[in-house]
Amino acid sequence: MRYWIGVVCFAGAAWLVAAGLAHKRRVLAARAAAASRGIMPAEPGLRSVAVFGEIMRPVILFFLAYAAIKTVVLFVVLGGEEVLSYVDLAGVLALLGGYGAWMSLRTTYRMSDLEAAERAAAAESPPATPHYVGRPANDMGPPDGVAPRRGAR
Repeated sequence: MRYWIGVVCFAGAAWLVAAGLAHKRRVLAARAAAASRGIMPAEPGLRSVAVFGEIMRPVILFFLAYAAIKTVVLFVVLGGEEVLSYVDLAGVLALLGGYGAWMSLRTTYRMSDLEAAERAAAAESPPATPHYVGRPANDMGPPDGVAPRRGAR
């Protein structure tokens, strides 16, 4: 069983990094194509779910680093080399690092802001607002045929 866990974890880490880089290339190509059509995505607003992903990224990366440090310490303290090899330990650490890289690339290069900009550009005219929007419900406005006086209360 020695070395197999490490090899599988290294393969998983390589796949995660490759998938993250492929996603980055797709997003950059889509952004370049949208920019050539004059569509520029805006930054997400404070109430956007994308902002929550940006906020959580450092927290998740911190816990991945904590898990890696704890794994190494416990491997050394508990004599993990009796059961697993250092290649297995390195593979587990590479898998944690690969997941961190994949997650960072997915949150940094996201398609949601680009898709929203393309939908907004595809809308030919702004949506019609109902006739009651624009003044308070208790404001009846000036009487018919009478212009409002300047300074009147």
